[in-house]
Amino acid sequence: MKKFFKILLYIIIVIVVVVGSFFAYIYFSESTQRNAFSIIPDDAIFIVETKNLNEAWSAVSESKIWNHLTSTEYFGDLNKSGDKIDSLIKENKLVSSLLKDRQLLISAHMTSGIDYDFIFFVDIEKASKISFLSDIFGLFDYTVKKRDYKKVEITELTDNKTNKTIYITIIDNLLAGSYTSSLIEKLIDKKEENYWNKDQYFIAGSKSLKKRNLFKFYFNYSMLGKYLKCFLDEESEQANSLSNAMAYSMFNMNFKNELLSLEGSTNFFDSIPSYLNALSKVKPGAMNAYNILSDKTALYMALCFDDFNEFYESISTQFADEDSTEYANIDKNIKRIEKFLKIDLNEVFFSWIGNEIAFVKMQPESNAREQDIIVAIHTKDIDDAKLGMEKFTKQVKKRSPVKFEIIEYKNFKINYLNIKGFFKLFLGKMFGKLEKPYYTFIEDYVVFSNSPSSIMDFIDNYMKGRTLSHSEDFMDFKNEFNNKSNVTVFIQMPKLYKHLYFYSDKDTRVSIHDNKEIILSFAKIGFQLTSKGNFYDTKLLAYHDENALMYEELEKMENAADDLFIEEYDTLGFKPILTEEQLKQEGVFRYFYIDTIDPTDSTLISEGMITDEKLDGLWRIYYESGNIKAAVVFIEGKADGNAMFYYDNKESTSKAEVNFTEDVINGEYKEFYENGNLKALIYMKEGEFHGNAEFYYDTGNLKLKGKFKDGIKKGKWKHYTETGELFNKEKWKKLKIEQ
Repeated sequence: MKKFFKILLYIIIVIVVVVGSFFAYIYFSESTQRNAFSIIPDDAIFIVETKNLNEAWSAVSESKIWNHLTSTEYFGDLNKSGDKIDSLIKENKLVSSLLKDRQLLISAHMTSGIDYDFIFFVDIEKASKISFLSDIFGLFDYTVKKRDYKKVEITELTDNKTNKTIYITIIDNLLAGSYTSSLIEKLIDKKEENYWNKDQYFIAGSKSLKKRNLFKFYFNYSMLGKYLKCFLDEESEQANSLSNAMAYSMFNMNFKNELLSLEGSTNFFDSIPSYLNALSKVKPGAMNAYNILSDKTALYMALCFDDFNEFYESISTQFADEDSTEYANIDKNIKRIEKFLKIDLNEVFFSWIGNEIAFVKMQPESNAREQDIIVAIHTKDIDDAKLGMEKFTKQVKKRSPVKFEIIEYKNFKINYLNIKGFFKLFLGKMFGKLEKPYYTFIEDYVVFSNSPSSIMDFIDNYMKGRTLSHSEDFMDFKNEFNNKSNVTVFIQMPKLYKHLYFYSDKDTRVSIHDNKEIILSFAKIGFQLTSKGNFYDTKLLAYHDENALMYEELEKMENAADDLFIEEYDTLGFKPILTEEQLKQEGVFRYFYIDTIDPTDSTLISEGMITDEKLDGLWRIYYESGNIKAAVVFIEGKADGNAMFYYDNKESTSKAEVNFTEDVINGEYKEFYENGNLKALIYMKEGEFHGNAEFYYDTGNLKLKGKFKDGIKKGKWKHYTETGELFNKEKWKKLKIEQ
């Protein structure tokens, strides 16, 4: 992670150079007066602006966010720098006066394919004579060199303690500096282009901001794809799409207690087809999926519209304009599906869609995959949706060789829609991972997922009332936003952290781990777009909580028992489901998954013996990847004896060891991490936790220990840190913690 706040180190240098450059400035009294944006190179990723350096520093240095960040090891050097700035500004009236009403801009630019750096700009128009320059420079230890680049002087200031060099130049009334010399040279190359003052989209967006706001923030979407390469190994299709479709987001930025708020507008290229272009042409709709979404939701993106038909018509037009050939193929495929399945897709699917399509990533559990997602679609009438999906699924089943029985799970029916590429066909690449989804009905939503275990986890949390709507913290944060919008994104960073960590490359993972406290401290982030015709009203809020790391550790320990795979086995979701006809085949039976698009492409699902129309002896169950999932012994159709379950990898790493007695878990129950270390050791009686229970960190150290009685925590429970210290003790009695 880049040290964005190192730019505040620049302010120290700015102060020194602004004060020290007055001699040079004396000679500029008759020179051209430039706007600071006039010399910023056109490839700026983002720009931060303040009109008053003095007030800006006070606002930053007194904020709770800044004080927490500078207390961490990662930003510790900034604390010392902050003290120096304070001593210069607050204890020196002349310097304070000098910086009052002085404009500062900081812009970020790529310096290579995987890195970026900053340029700062200060308007030194009002510099005045200072008689004590030697005292000011005496506070610092710098070596000063000068050189010319295309007839423009560049001053190199090298810190003798750190050996870091900052490069300074003055163009008319503007002073610019950077720690990267090539950025200063680029600035000189482009100083006459005046790009930002000529860009019509930038000009239009700038006019929407309050003139007197202390901070302003500008983001350039054309650089988004390149910027993300600093953090991601692979290109992001979504980022590239945004880069092509969006122009700028511009914000008034404010600090308010623990809240960092950015409010402004986003404009886009209306000639370029995109989701956001399509959404801009429909009225905003209400989001309500938070009433059913789990409080373990890491990311919740709501696409909302007053009328889905208008949105679908708009996005269809976008597809047609973007690529008429591709659109013709989509239209052709739609008709082919309708003809093949003998259905009207508008009748069975589109007609019942209401005001929201929610795209959700859950906090990854031990049995989750990176690609697991939830999509919750709001319905105008849930009964119409049930009838439509029943007809849709029935027709798909008729044409599919795969037989899937409805799973009854805690009074919810989980069905399977065995049709490939359907959601991607209608809703684009964003929904490409929702292949052949499972689905169920909850309140007035149809909830889809590419994983049955994700649906089950979803139902578990809903049944227990563990929803976002029952989270006071989340609801307080949500209420900062409009309930009606076109796009709203909520991120619960402590829940998303696992995604950032486990699914990143090795180098990024090290950085993420080292900065866990900082990342988690921005506990909730929200982003909202509300259409205003040719632009979006835009709001971005980040709620900061310096105790988020501690809360996350406590929650992780408390939920250790919930973070198990046992639901997979306890509900017998692993058990091969065979039809009556298949069970009549005596002897060895092998069951294959056959791709409906390419019938020659088949994968073994399960294999074993059938005796007297019942599963008998050892059965092996496989993942779609072909890796073994489980080895279970059946006696007269029921799981009995020791059973082994494995992770989806080539090494067949043990995931759990379970003892069954006639389909019921009894005795010692073990779970393992993918690295092979023991995760949990629990004693069970007739399917319930009963007796001693121990939970471990993936390092092998004890995390949590206590006892269950008939599935309920009982007596003393102890929590331990990863290094072995006792962290917390609690006593459970009658479902409550006794203090």
